[in-house]
Parts: sequence; C-alpha cells; structure tokens
Amino acid sequence: MRYKETDGGRLDSGFRGLGGDCVTRAIAIATEIPYRQVRKALTDLTIEMTGGLDRSAANGVAVPVSHAYLTSLGWQLVLTKKSYLKDIPMTGTLIACLPRHTTAVINNTVHDRWDSRKSRKTKCGSPVMQGYYQKGQAL
Repeated sequence: MRYKETDGGRLDSGFRGLGGDCVTRAIAIATEIPYRQVRKALTDLTIEMTGGLDRSAANGVAVPVSHAYLTSLGWQLVLTKKSYLKDIPMTGTLIACLPRHTTAVINNTVHDRWDSRKSRKTKCGSPVMQGYYQKGQAL
C-alpha cells in the first residue's frame, strides 16, 4: 500500500490550519467533489439531522451524517470484521472507516493529510478497519 499526501482541496478552498476534517477531506478526494461543496453539504445535513444542536462540519462529522450523505451519492457501506486497512481491496476508489479516522484509498494508495497506513496498536502494524464505502457496488 502506498501513500500520497493531500489535503483534499482544503487549503485551495480558503480553509487554514488544522481541523478535524478527515471525513470531509476523504469524501472530497474520493468523489472528486470540491472540498468547499462537500463541507457545506455536510454542515447543512448536520444542522438538519441534529435539529441545529450541531452547527458545523468544521471539526468532525457524526457517522450518521456521513453515512446519509455518502448513501445519497450512491456509495454503499461494506462492513469489515477483524480486518485491517492493509486488507482493503487493491483496486477502485474507497473511503475507509477506521476508529476515529476516515481516509480515501484509491487503487491501493492512501490519500490523506498524514500517513494513516500504520498503527502501533496492532500486531500487524496496520490500523483496524471498521468498514469502507464503495461507489455503486452490489453488497
């Protein structure tokens, strides 16, 4: 598995500094929808789904919000049990869901702001994977 550093268009969209935006970034990279557009859609959906209790996707997106958004775009969730990021399919465009992190994986290359391929918490050195989204595939 390879790694390519990218912010998914965050800086080009005018956003500065670090943020808890891994979901927005991964979706922007995998779907090729501009970062600003993804962030606005996720913010609008966050406000709608929480009744306004949460007002922004700037510092993280709740799983139900990202799931609703991705499924509305035709992406389907594949749950993985007892698997690791290194076990993800080697071809295609995927959005990997790890504990406390989400990243885009395109043709066996992690596209992220930091190298999320490694974990010191597992014996194999690869992060545990909860599941991944893929576009238009039958489950």
